[in-house]
Amino acid sequence: MKINFLTPPPLDENPPTERIFGCNYGLYSQPNIFVLYPATVLKNAGYNVKVTDLVVENYNENKFLKYITNDDSDIYIFYTVFLSKKTDLLAKEKIRKLRKGVKFIYIGTEPTANPKDFIDKNDVIVIRGESEETILELIKALAKNKKIDDIKGISYFSKKIINNLPRLPIENLDKLPIPDRTLINTEKYYNPKFPNPFTIMLTSRGCFGQCYYCVPCSLSFAREIEYKKQFGYKPKPRQRSAENIIRELKLLHKQGYKSIYFVDDQFVWWDKKRMIKIMKVLKDYGFRWGALSRADMLLNEDVIKEMAETNCDFIDIGIESFNQKILDDIKKGEKVEAYYKAISLLKKYGIEPEINVLLAASPLETKETIKKTLDEIKKLGCKYVLVSICTPFPHTRFYDIAKKKGWMTGEDYQPLDPIRNAQISYPHLTKEELEEIIKNAYKEFYFRPKYMFKQLLEIRSFNELVNKLKVALKIAKM
Repeated sequence: MKINFLTPPPLDENPPTERIFGCNYGLYSQPNIFVLYPATVLKNAGYNVKVTDLVVENYNENKFLKYITNDDSDIYIFYTVFLSKKTDLLAKEKIRKLRKGVKFIYIGTEPTANPKDFIDKNDVIVIRGESEETILELIKALAKNKKIDDIKGISYFSKKIINNLPRLPIENLDKLPIPDRTLINTEKYYNPKFPNPFTIMLTSRGCFGQCYYCVPCSLSFAREIEYKKQFGYKPKPRQRSAENIIRELKLLHKQGYKSIYFVDDQFVWWDKKRMIKIMKVLKDYGFRWGALSRADMLLNEDVIKEMAETNCDFIDIGIESFNQKILDDIKKGEKVEAYYKAISLLKKYGIEPEINVLLAASPLETKETIKKTLDEIKKLGCKYVLVSICTPFPHTRFYDIAKKKGWMTGEDYQPLDPIRNAQISYPHLTKEELEEIIKNAYKEFYFRPKYMFKQLLEIRSFNELVNKLKVALKIAKM
C-alpha cells in the first residue's frame, strides 16, 4: 500500500494557501510540520509513505494532472484548512478521473469542522481532530480490509455519512515520533528572517487564552473544534517535556539545520526550568530561532535575557489594539501595559518583536482606535508587522456573535484572505473602509524610504536578500 500526503497546486484561481495557520494566503513556503507527524507515524510502522508538496515545486494544473497520471499511490491524504478546501476537493475529483480505485483521506481543520462536505462516496474518509493515533489504526484496517466502524475520530460513507465516536486529544505528546524531515525537500522552504537550512518545530499544542475570535495554528484548531463538539469548551494545552524537545534539537543539529521557527500557539510558558533547559541546547548548537507568545508571558526579564543569549531573532506577539476597552471586549485577558513592557524588554535584549494586528475584532473598534494602534506600533520601532482584518471563522465565539448581530458581509463564512478582504462590516466601520485602511497600512509601513533603507543595511547574505525581495514583491502586489 502506497500512501501519498499530497499538497496540490492551487486549482481555484487563488494564491497558494498557508496551511500551518490556515487563515491566509502565504507570502513564503514553510514546511508543514502537521503533515510530517502523521506521515512519520506511518513510515515508522513500515508503510510506504511519501510527502508531495506541489506548491513548492511550482506545479500548475497541467503538471499536476501529468504527475497524477504517472503516480501509483493507493491512498491520497490531504491536510485541508478553510482556504484550501476548494482546491483540495477539486484535486480529489481530478484524481478520480485519472486513477480508478484509489482512496482519499482528509485531515485538518475544515474536514474536522465539516466532514459532510468531503464525504460524497465510500472512497473518502475524514479524520477529525488530531490525526496521529487515528491514522495508524485506520491504515492498518484498510490494509487488511477490516471494518472501520469502531475506529474513533473518523467519518465515512456507508449508505449514509457515519461519524464515529470522537477521539480525545493526545495526552502525552512525548509518545509521538520526531517528525521525519527526510520526507521533504528542505531546500525548497524558507523564511526571510532566517538562514537556510530552515525548519519548523512544535513543542506544545493549544493555548490557555480565551480570545473570542482566535484561530490558533491549524492543528490546535482541529483539536479544539473536535473537542468542543463533545464538551462545549476547548481542551487543555499540552506540552512536550524539555528532554523530548532536546532530542529533536540534537537531531536537527546533526542534520545541519541552522534556524527554527516554533509554531506553538504559545511557546513561552510559566515553567522557567523547562524554558531554561531548552534555551541551553538552542545556545549550545547555535540555532537562530523565533516563536509565538502572548505579551503577558514575556514579562520575566531573566527569561528574555536567556532567550537573547540563545540567538532568538524575533517573537510573534498578537496585539489587536492599544485600547483597553477593546481588549476586554474580545476577552484577550491582557493589559495594554503588558504590550509596552514586553516590546521594551525584547528590544532591550536585541530580540525583534513581530507584531500581529487584527483590526475590527470588536464593534468598539473605530477609525480612531485603528489609527492609534498603527501609530503606536510605528513609534515602538518594530521591524515586522502583519495586519489583518479579523474574520469571523466558524467554531469561534466571534462567528456566533457576528452572525447573530448581522455584522457578516454574507449569509455565512466564505474563504477569503484577511490580509486583503473583510468579511465583517459594522454600521460605523464598513467592509470597504476596512479594506482601504489595511491597504494603506501596508503601504505606509513597509514602503517608507527610511524603513526600506534600514532593511537593506541589515541583510547578511545573498540568500537573505533574495528571500526578502520575494516577500516584498508579494506585499507590493497585494
